[in-house]
Amino acid sequence: MPDIVPEIYFAYASNMDPKTFQRRCPGAKALGRARLPGHRLAFTRYSRQRRGGSADIVVDASSEVWGVLYEIDDACLASMDKVEGVPTAYRREWVTVFAAQGQRLEAITYIANKMGEFLPGKAYLEVIMRGARAHGLPAEYIRMLEQSETVL
Repeated sequence: MPDIVPEIYFAYASNMDPKTFQRRCPGAKALGRARLPGHRLAFTRYSRQRRGGSADIVVDASSEVWGVLYEIDDACLASMDKVEGVPTAYRREWVTVFAAQGQRLEAITYIANKMGEFLPGKAYLEVIMRGARAHGLPAEYIRMLEQSETVL
């Protein structure tokens, strides 16, 4: 039987929420919070299901995105590809993140195939904030999420 090689995944939106991610990847292990410098959170795809923008990360030298690191396996990655609509809606990319303890790590994340800028739906943003709070993301980052304008 071949060895299963785990990957590190950087979640920055609804997948930060423990309940949401547990449904999508039951065997995943949360490793803690991390930050992605040189990027900002944006909502660059419109989702009819969410009735608003879907999260993305875009290059912005003056910003950083906080998220959660998970250890995942190939089955989880396949499940995530389906959920994220790879390759039509999102694509997998490697990013360099910094874990809470300062370690520099390479992690897989999902980047949107951009459509424009949209406001997120209120319920979707609440799932993102629930995940941010659950994993102890910095208070100022959570405040930024709380102050985001929504469509509903």
